[in-house]
Amino acid sequence: MSGRSELGRKPDRSVVDTAERDAVLDEALIVHVGLIAGAGGEGDGAHPVVIPMLCARLGDRLLLHGSPASRLLRTAKAGVEVCVTVTLLDGLVLARSAFHHSMNYRSVVVFGTATEVTDHDEKVAALNRLTDHIVPGRMEAIRPHTDTEVRGTTVLSLPLDEWSMKVRSGPPIDDDEDMDAPAWAGVLPLGVAVAEPLPDPLMPERQVPPHVADWSRGRWG
Repeated sequence: MSGRSELGRKPDRSVVDTAERDAVLDEALIVHVGLIAGAGGEGDGAHPVVIPMLCARLGDRLLLHGSPASRLLRTAKAGVEVCVTVTLLDGLVLARSAFHHSMNYRSVVVFGTATEVTDHDEKVAALNRLTDHIVPGRMEAIRPHTDTEVRGTTVLSLPLDEWSMKVRSGPPIDDDEDMDAPAWAGVLPLGVAVAEPLPDPLMPERQVPPHVADWSRGRWG
């Protein structure tokens, strides 16, 4: 880790175990990608941009993908440094005072320079991983990517070399003088709730496959 990835506030919440980092990245459905756009003379000048995107981990790299027309992806593959963040919200922490209300969470921040995946086979493997990251087993149930689709998608790879992770867990931490207050205190756990799958009305009646019917995410799934 470099100086910019070291935690300045609440360093006791820092996590350095790569297995825990990978678990957060593998659970996340959405990440936010930030960079400084426009510095290369393309548009209105330099300005910060943060975009929510699908992301998937493949080994020790993060994969990003999108349209070749995406300004963020075009800027990133030109060598501009990016910052990728993901936060999993695990619970609302209700304390005896408003000041000590908090949230239980797991967050990861990754810094680095992304490179474009241009090899056809590597790109197909990356797109397969991105699909199966969201719904495990999905690629076995659908047709393979066409060459046109592969050529029409930009895939970037970001090394997991520079990162930090921060976690808050457990009950509220109240001041001693508030411990006898009548207010309820504790944690309201949060997770991803899954409703009944809604079939495409244009599809003939089919049984919902297990990889869809059994889909879950996170520790409450």
